[in-house]
Amino acid sequence: MNIRKIGEEVADTLVKEMQETGKLSPVKFEDNVTIKEMIGTDDGAREFIEKVTYDAFSGRENVPLLYKDIYSTLTDANFPKTMTVKEFGPVQTVFLEKLEGGEVKFGSLGSGPEKTVSFKTWAAGIEYDEDIVEWNQTWRVSDIGVSFGESYNKLLNHLHLNPIISGSYVTTGGGLAAQKAKQESTTNGAAQLIAYDTSIAKTLTNALQVLPRGSVVLHNSFDAFALQNAIAGDLMPDLTAGPVKKSLSNAKFIAYDGETVEVGGKTYSYGGVAQGYIYLLAPKVNFKEYIKHDLRVDSGDGDLSRLVLTQVVGRARRAQVAGLSGAYGAIKIDIAS
Repeated sequence: MNIRKIGEEVADTLVKEMQETGKLSPVKFEDNVTIKEMIGTDDGAREFIEKVTYDAFSGRENVPLLYKDIYSTLTDANFPKTMTVKEFGPVQTVFLEKLEGGEVKFGSLGSGPEKTVSFKTWAAGIEYDEDIVEWNQTWRVSDIGVSFGESYNKLLNHLHLNPIISGSYVTTGGGLAAQKAKQESTTNGAAQLIAYDTSIAKTLTNALQVLPRGSVVLHNSFDAFALQNAIAGDLMPDLTAGPVKKSLSNAKFIAYDGETVEVGGKTYSYGGVAQGYIYLLAPKVNFKEYIKHDLRVDSGDGDLSRLVLTQVVGRARRAQVAGLSGAYGAIKIDIAS
């Protein structure tokens, strides 16, 4: 029996169901089937891996993927382990009158720096011990699988948001015009740090001059109210919307305070956005996630010496690129007075 194939088929079915309905349908054990039969027989093994895969996807529903509005996704099972990609510069097109016998003027992509993409394998394992079988503890099967899925999504948020949060940002001298030029330079560009300027609204106004395409705001949840208040209060003397309110009233706001995962008494921490700072991003163009294959779940033999009946391993092979400099990049903004 090809357990990997079963796991992949179940995962594909669950992904399709989530896309179509937005949720997972309940999965139950067959009548009169015990955990022992599920682990110890060929027919049960299929049902067991289906159950584990379902619970893992159920766990993933509990931890939203926050980065999807920032990154575009490319999936290809034929991706090589290492490849070179090019960040896109400004798209340059022009419409001209088409004269008889003339040619259409084709647009071009502005030049951008090249980056090396290296795929990594991310893996985790869970074990089901003999007590689960002896006491037919169905609830433990579910809890372990759900935790599996939650941990995977926490990892994905960290992999994609940490390059933005921990990136290098500089304050180029010479005013906002100089900062904009440095941000957009295709030869020696650098992501900019925008200093606080009298108020949050004024600071955001300055930031939008440096990155006018910015439409996603990554922030700490503590700063959410101050941001919303500053944007809502940005009004002109005639009470019409000011530049910040016009630009950011429909922006996507993503709160990320980080995560922690505890395994075997050891705590793994994923850092979030620090209070007093936010990140303004122009999404998709310079932010890419590459998936060779997403979460794949298999089960295998256990370890009798530890009374472990079966082991389940999940792994994924993927990479990501975050281009911070450029007109489609990111800037860091100090909003603390």
